[in-house]
Amino acid sequence: MGRFFQISDIVFLFDAFRSAIDGIEWFVLAYFACIVCFFVIGHKFLNAAFVYPFAFMAVTVFNPFLIVPVAELISLTSRIRRIFWLMPVNLVLAYVFASVCTIAPRKSYLTSPPAPTTRQKRSNYVRRLAAAACIVVFIILAGAPVIPHLHRLQNIYKVDNTLIAISDFLEEDSAENGLEKVALYSDTALLELREYDPSIESALRRSDMLTYSPNLEDEEAVQEAISSASSLQILSLVSRFQVEADTDIFKKAAKKYSVSYIIMQCDAGMGDYYTKAGYSLATSIGAFDIYRMDS
Repeated sequence: MGRFFQISDIVFLFDAFRSAIDGIEWFVLAYFACIVCFFVIGHKFLNAAFVYPFAFMAVTVFNPFLIVPVAELISLTSRIRRIFWLMPVNLVLAYVFASVCTIAPRKSYLTSPPAPTTRQKRSNYVRRLAAAACIVVFIILAGAPVIPHLHRLQNIYKVDNTLIAISDFLEEDSAENGLEKVALYSDTALLELREYDPSIESALRRSDMLTYSPNLEDEEAVQEAISSASSLQILSLVSRFQVEADTDIFKKAAKKYSVSYIIMQCDAGMGDYYTKAGYSLATSIGAFDIYRMDS
């Protein structure tokens, strides 16, 4: 039970929350203010549509003592910030803004309400116009400009620019050399590569990277893994743990999974090994070297 009540989980989820709302902080603050107002007003529709769903999410997916351990269990901690996309910020603000600009003040009457006078009509018109102007000012001040000459969006997926550059290179190089976009990489930072470009295939699965952890000090166990003919283990040992297995064994494993590219940290010190295994350095992008299978 202790695993489910760690203060570090609160800090971790809060950092993920800050990352998720980066650039839209004022809109999220306005969203929370609207939720509080809905609760105070107590309108049945508002509570059912907005307050109750948020309360349910607060004790489930937004609960650090629950969602962080679950995310670790299913290997989704690197993408946990996405749970905050469940907050209907745009929907709530659009509803409130439209209501403020269109709904006239209500008064209670014992009989049918009298027809509005010209003065009342003018007053309602001015109130709605002022509300719309305030909303426009809020959006301009709190939002980010998207007109190209003001601020050109480069990465709408919020993927690291290095990964985008790697994806672009693989796209161009594979087409030029007639190779499949099958890559061997072991750095967990590259797991988002396929999220940005699903056409890139990974020789190692997420589970292979996150769960396979051999004892490298046990040389006998390492040799048994190499001799076991398990291609995935061999690829993991070479790429993740820099174990220089026999190049023929590695080439056989790489061929089995049609590995056309190897993406490794520049400081991995495996360049000569990959060259002997039939790969040549194609380019370096950021902290990564990309090796291409020799034709």
